[in-house]
Amino acid sequence: MRRPSRPWTPLFGALLAATIAVSGCTATGRTDDSAAPDVASGTSKGFPATFTNAWGTATVPAAPRRVVTLGYADTAVASAMGANIVGAVKSYGSVSGETKDENLPYAKPLDDSVTWLDPMTINTERVAGLRPDLILASTAFTLDEPTYKRLSAVAPVVTYEKQLYGADATEETLRIGRALGDEQGARKIVDTADRAVAKLKADLPGLAGKTYLYGQARDGFAVMITKETNATARFMNRLGLAPLPAVAQLDGKGSVPGAIDVSYERAALFDRADALFMTYQSGALKEKFESDPVVSRLRILTSDRYLPLGIEAATALQSPNAAAVPWLIGELRTTLTTVAAR
Repeated sequence: MRRPSRPWTPLFGALLAATIAVSGCTATGRTDDSAAPDVASGTSKGFPATFTNAWGTATVPAAPRRVVTLGYADTAVASAMGANIVGAVKSYGSVSGETKDENLPYAKPLDDSVTWLDPMTINTERVAGLRPDLILASTAFTLDEPTYKRLSAVAPVVTYEKQLYGADATEETLRIGRALGDEQGARKIVDTADRAVAKLKADLPGLAGKTYLYGQARDGFAVMITKETNATARFMNRLGLAPLPAVAQLDGKGSVPGAIDVSYERAALFDRADALFMTYQSGALKEKFESDPVVSRLRILTSDRYLPLGIEAATALQSPNAAAVPWLIGELRTTLTTVAAR
């Protein structure tokens, strides 16, 4: 699997990983003292718990005491549930330099004892040094099969069951909750997210039936999400929005599965959308997009219906985990309010 190498690449590069076929190998994870504290296997309620992962199975013998989180949903959900997180991937904003805070803006802040890990690469030796008895990697976008196998020799690894970002937020959260031994706590997080969505739809009934475009500007073209099977589209659909048909029905291929590449020469189509959400690999590409002769004439570009997303909002929108949903709605709300009033 090709690993991300520059800011914003995970936003769409992860979609490519989601289409990779998975194998049926088995890995159960070590639970001896070299990898985890001494735990009484099978004595905790709900344990042992066995999970089917993309590359095998993992059994969590007892309630975990030392947790490492390698995906943003894993960190957000586990921290909301009060898990003892000893290692976590730092926020993408801190990696790119947009922010200095390693904590996710929508997650319960972790204390100073946590070891921050690079989300762009998984260092197995560093993870092993944290002596985890559970590794959560349900949204670890740089995880591949060889790394999964290495990590499984350290501790049980709970990752996605079939494909990256393939589960909806509810399934993902309940899976993490089961691994932590607190499905009731996970359900509370899901309920909070559901209430936030329901409140938005009640406040903004005009969202129903409106269209949106969500994409990333590249050099001379934009990669636009068009398939309603991906996590972003599912989230937007929950809000009542649908991808703009004029773009979704275009012929052609996309740089990543589930998307279509649209040249700036055809950007006039973007004006038909009720909302335009864009991300950028760099400030230079943002400027190139907005100053393009065709794009710069778009009415939507000078309206409140256009929202260039910051890094944290973009990474949250690529896989809207339940713990992030209330915050994400807040980030989008001003634009959504304008759209609903059309």
